[in-house]
Amino acid sequence: MELKEISKRLETLEIPTAYLKFTKPQKLPFQVWYEKSAEIKGADNYNLYRECSIIIEIYTARRDLALERKLETMFRDVQLEKICTYLKDEDMHMTVYSFNIIQKYGG
Repeated sequence: MELKEISKRLETLEIPTAYLKFTKPQKLPFQVWYEKSAEIKGADNYNLYRECSIIIEIYTARRDLALERKLETMFRDVQLEKICTYLKDEDMHMTVYSFNIIQKYGG
């Protein structure tokens, strides 16, 4: 899966979406996503693939289970990890999804 495909999938949720951060404050709900890390692997002195860790953060006024299920369904082809928390100082809920993707190099 390429980063462009992740972006396209998230845009179908029809809430504001940004890579890493927004340039202006957003009204709830909104989401940000980013590539947290990447490890380039291979053998015999050749880089063959990248293993990337992707993070998606959804911010809502109160927990939105329907929105969470939509995202989980759209990413059912990857193994998702999920953490939900309430941000007291911001008075909002944050649901964080993480998963890994593997991108093959060259041909």
